[in-house]
Amino acid sequence: MNVAIRAVLIAAALSVGFGPAALADEKGEFAVLVEALHNEIAGCWMPPDMKGTKPAPIIVKVRLKRDGSLAARPTVENPPKAKEAKLLAASAVRAVERCAPFRSMKRTRIPYERWRELKLNFAPMF
Repeated sequence: MNVAIRAVLIAAALSVGFGPAALADEKGEFAVLVEALHNEIAGCWMPPDMKGTKPAPIIVKVRLKRDGSLAARPTVENPPKAKEAKLLAASAVRAVERCAPFRSMKRTRIPYERWRELKLNFAPMF
């Protein structure tokens, strides 16, 4: 199964306090950061066999320290009820815990306040 992970920023919109040139630069750098984070987590994720099911995406909230390590245990924002989906959610949380600290966060120039809290969308793709 091909699985996608998409990171979504919880913090305020990137446009706050930036001119057009700075905004475009930060959005581009944020896209690079999301891709790097995706690659790190994808290497740690072992999702359960979901053949024959189509679970909703699992959203994992992550709080990070400046060094890219976890500031708190990741939590599932939309806890599923179905057994298979619960297995998927547990595997997503384990992947985040297994991969931390995230090297990509140490290298970014994006201000810490913009990425200290993330929502990671673990979405199975068929």
